[in-house]
Amino acid sequence: MPRAPVRVAGDAANLPFADGSLRMVCAFQMLSQFMDIESVFREVSRVLAPGGVFLFAEEPLKRLLSLRLYRCPYYETMKPWERRLYDWGLLGYLVRDVIGAHQEESFGIRQNHTMGLKDWHALVEKYFVAHEYEVFVPERGWGERIVKRSAVLLDPHHSEWRAARLLGGTLAAVCRKAGTPGPARSLDDFETFLRCPNCHAALDRDSSDVLRCTQCDYASPNEGGVYNLLPSAERSELYPGDREDIIDFSQPSHEKHLEEGWYDLEGIFGNKYRWIGARAVVRLARVKPGPQQLRIRCHASPQGVPGEVRAIVNGDLAGSWKIDRNGLFILETDIPDAPEYRVEIHATPEWQVDTDDRTFTVNISQIRLVDRVNS
Repeated sequence: MPRAPVRVAGDAANLPFADGSLRMVCAFQMLSQFMDIESVFREVSRVLAPGGVFLFAEEPLKRLLSLRLYRCPYYETMKPWERRLYDWGLLGYLVRDVIGAHQEESFGIRQNHTMGLKDWHALVEKYFVAHEYEVFVPERGWGERIVKRSAVLLDPHHSEWRAARLLGGTLAAVCRKAGTPGPARSLDDFETFLRCPNCHAALDRDSSDVLRCTQCDYASPNEGGVYNLLPSAERSELYPGDREDIIDFSQPSHEKHLEEGWYDLEGIFGNKYRWIGARAVVRLARVKPGPQQLRIRCHASPQGVPGEVRAIVNGDLAGSWKIDRNGLFILETDIPDAPEYRVEIHATPEWQVDTDDRTFTVNISQIRLVDRVNS
């Protein structure tokens, strides 16, 4: 975003903006990634000035006409009978949540598919005085086309509202907060729009272009054109730097954790990775108390699909994952308590390309320990 005058990183459920400071907020394909969507609406309403506008789009609608029997993959990895039902427009009547949702989760993305059209409408009306909607209702084959067109004909206004409730789809909305808009404010002193994510006090900007809280010791320098305004606890977890329980291939310090089986570092800043062959080994050390999980972020190429990745931790099999598509994967598994961990990563199948004499399986960009989440 080269034209953006000020770029900040923050938490949508704890926005680093002062009350009534913004004239517009835009959210695209991200509200459904919060289990508590109302927490985001509450924050958006807080930071919008009187008469301010909230635009959100491409949010999933829960489908009523479905038996919710199982979770279905994307079209490319469907079984032949699933593709046939999909092409006919019948598969949606059988599956749970959104087609491909479980594959989205293998990217590390959690999604909230509980919101039907009435739920979205109730939430919008709770926080905004005016709104306009646009829904997109799919027509996958004759099975959905017939129901959609029948629902539109039976709707008193011949709108797609009833069809969206029955078949799901996506929602876009423009919402307006109560009040009369005031004059536009200058961005010359943009820090006056912000607040401390820790204590919610005002922020000042010093001569070295560091944002500092006026009440607590919170500080955020301008790093690469971005001010990181996450709360301190989240910032230290998401951007931990050099730590013994994290191997981030974008950090030079990652090399001290590596043992055998790693090829040369590739990629660009923020997306650096190393290819492995059939086996690679690393070492991690615990820095936090409590039960831990091993998390591996890796990428599979089409030549390696279908495939498998296994993790052996301190000599015991900790996890095994089937790879059924190419792209990014987030692999997680519980591990036993120990002060240190020797992690062996085994992957299949092995493959080669004509321009390289190496043997490949997957490439890996991060390995770390995280707190175990009790489900």
